[in-house]
Amino acid sequence: MALLNYVNPFRMFRELVRRPIEAFILQQYLGYKKRTEKGINSVKELVYRAGIVTVFVTAILWLSIFMYVVFYYTYMPNVTHMRPVHLQFKSCDEQMGQCSFPSAHVQLTKYSQMLMSAQPYRVRLVLDMPESQVNKDLGMFMVCAQMRAKGGVLVSSSCRSAMLRHRSCLHELFRTVVFAPFLLAGVSEERQQLDVELFSDFQDDQNLPVTDAYVELQSRHAQVYSCELQIEAHFTGLRYFMYHWPRISAAVGISTNLFFVSLIFILSWYHLQDGLPDFVKSKFGEIKTEDDDKKFPKKVKLERSDSSMFFDDEILIEELKQIKEKEIEKPKNT
Repeated sequence: MALLNYVNPFRMFRELVRRPIEAFILQQYLGYKKRTEKGINSVKELVYRAGIVTVFVTAILWLSIFMYVVFYYTYMPNVTHMRPVHLQFKSCDEQMGQCSFPSAHVQLTKYSQMLMSAQPYRVRLVLDMPESQVNKDLGMFMVCAQMRAKGGVLVSSSCRSAMLRHRSCLHELFRTVVFAPFLLAGVSEERQQLDVELFSDFQDDQNLPVTDAYVELQSRHAQVYSCELQIEAHFTGLRYFMYHWPRISAAVGISTNLFFVSLIFILSWYHLQDGLPDFVKSKFGEIKTEDDDKKFPKKVKLERSDSSMFFDDEILIEELKQIKEKEIEKPKNT
């Protein structure tokens, strides 16, 4: 019976053919599965690291942009402030016309301060005047302005002269002929805009900020359609560069912020590495393996009377042996 079982063809096929083939297939499958899992783990780790780097780079970039935008709107004032000026005067009872100088009170702001301190401004009054015969015969007239703080405190005052531009009779004739269709259609009018610069370099005081302006035309015969007060910032230095070249200044500012923010982040990261948990350190390969410990022997500190030095384990053992030998020799000598 034992011989029959031994020479059984089915048993021989199972032992010699089927089981080796199954073992080979299983071995190949397990090896492929192990390589696949290792590849998946490496891909997961790669995606994990790439995601972390992408998040931090995006955060640093947006932080740099945000810092530049905050600096720009904090450092750069509004370029132009425009306020309409509504002139008022005292009318005459006996005759037509004005019996007082046209004047106006312009409220610049309801808050404590509108202009930036230590920033030069140009204050101008733009007069829209008709080219009437009265204005032509008027000649020069004075335009005065006063800048006042809260409570009517006078901060600064200025007076400037103005007049219509002179045009000869021949010039007016040709100009009227050429622009006659536009004048008849109402597209153009016979008017001039006078730009009177009242303050060339006005600087607001932080302790006494300007809130109101008072304008007066010192002529009872001046005819004005409308007028407007313009306060324009006069930039110099860095503000001039940032206003006239905004793209270049933005690129330089954001790049500078990006450099310093990245530097601070990298230094902070290396500083915090010692305080991170082990499982976080292992993700970035910061933990030493056992092979590293075998490659680099530990060093211990041996304190001496003269100085402190670092020795390897072998040197430490040798010195301890020498100390024991000296202690044994001392009783013999005594």
